[in-house]
Amino acid sequence: MKNRDKIIDKFIKWCDPHDIDFRMNIYANLVTKHYIESLSDNEFKDFFTKFVSEGGNVQTGGARTINQFETTIEKELISFRSYVLEPFNKEFDLHDWFDHRKRFLGFGVGIATIFLNRIDYKKYSIMNNKTLKSLNKLGYKISSSKNWTNYELVKKYQDELISDYPILENYFKADFLNHYVVVHL
Repeated sequence: MKNRDKIIDKFIKWCDPHDIDFRMNIYANLVTKHYIESLSDNEFKDFFTKFVSEGGNVQTGGARTINQFETTIEKELISFRSYVLEPFNKEFDLHDWFDHRKRFLGFGVGIATIFLNRIDYKKYSIMNNKTLKSLNKLGYKISSSKNWTNYELVKKYQDELISDYPILENYFKADFLNHYVVVHL
């Protein structure tokens, strides 16, 4: 799609690769199995409350759901701790994890997929409203539903973008493109 080529060219001129790399690695030493396991209960609550309220340093709007999330983490501390450690296991079932996210009010699809992306930005796509709007603007057919089927489509479409435009390299940078498309086009 020629329109995509023009958009990518504008994106490349607009973005600062050093800024993207800095943002991409903000949680590099924090969203690790070792770090999360080492946190006391209070440190764990503080870390995830900050992560959700900041939108994982990717999306805005975490403040809208933070009260709900704080209630959830208070009531479900043990099961939430277990839940966020699942992606580090060899037998991790992404589909199951995605569906079980619904148990934790305030930890929506956007922040949950940002968390996964912070674990491995070469493996996990981010899906939020911005992602879905951007992909539509880029000519991909995708509904606004934040469900498993769309998560698979997001990954498929972002794989295509990364393949067609190697400058994107990974899902974090593909999400940065989403931001550009929604905000600037």
